[in-house]
Amino acid sequence: MYTTILVDDELHCTESLAMLLKKNHPELTILGKFNESKMALEFIKANQVDLIFLDIEMPGLNGFELLSEVEDLNFDVVFVTAYDQYAIKAFTYSAISYLLKPVDEEDLQDTIVRWKEKKNKTLALNQLHMMHDLLTNTNRLKTKVALPTSDGLEFIEIKSIMRCESESNYTRLYCLDKSKHLICRTLKEVERVLQESGFVRVHHSHLINPQYIKKFVRNDGGYIIMDDGEQISVSRTKKDRLFELFNHVERL
Repeated sequence: MYTTILVDDELHCTESLAMLLKKNHPELTILGKFNESKMALEFIKANQVDLIFLDIEMPGLNGFELLSEVEDLNFDVVFVTAYDQYAIKAFTYSAISYLLKPVDEEDLQDTIVRWKEKKNKTLALNQLHMMHDLLTNTNRLKTKVALPTSDGLEFIEIKSIMRCESESNYTRLYCLDKSKHLICRTLKEVERVLQESGFVRVHHSHLINPQYIKKFVRNDGGYIIMDDGEQISVSRTKKDRLFELFNHVERL
C-alpha cells in the first residue's frame, strides 16, 4: 500500500483524479486533496507521503515553488499539467513522470505501473532542476537526454543514439558505442522527445536515427539495415515518411 495526495487549484481536477484512483488503484490511499498549494505544503511538512500528484501552474505557490519549500524530498511526484506538447518534452528529458490534462484513464494506469516498478521512489533534486531549466529555456538546443537509472540519472548524447526498440512499457536504446540502455518509458514517450532531433518511427516497435541507415531493401514488404547490422521491418503506414527522408539524400 502507498499513500498519496492530490494538489491542484482546480477542484474538478482533484475530484476527477481521485475518482479514477479510487476506481482502479486501491493500493494508493488518498490522504488529502488540496486546491490551495500553501495548505498542501503544510500537510507535506507534517506527514509522510509516498507520491504526490502535483499541478505546476497554481496561484500562491506554483508546483516548483512548493517543492523548493520542502527540505527533504522523501517522496516522488507525478506532475499533472496542461502544458503544450513542446514543453512536455522537458518531462521526458528529465525522466520525471507526468500526466496531461484531462487525465486519461489508460495513461494514469501506465504511469502508476511504471512508478511502482521504480526502485527509487523519491524525486531527485537534479531531476527537478533539469526539468525547470528545460521548461524555462524551451528554445535552447537539446544535445543530451537524461536516462533514469536505479540510483539517479545518466546523461548521453542524443546523436550517439542509433535506434530505440519497444519492450512493452519499456524502451531499449542502442548506441554507437554498442552500449544498451533499458528505460522505464514507452516508445511513444521516447518518440516525443527524439522526433525534434530527426528520429523517425518506422515500425510500431522501432524508432530510428536516420543518419545511421545503411541500406533500404524493397523485398519482403520493405526493411532497412542499420549501421550496426540490425534488420528492421518498415510498416506500410510509415513508408511515406521514410521515402520523404530519402528524397533529401543525393543519388548517383
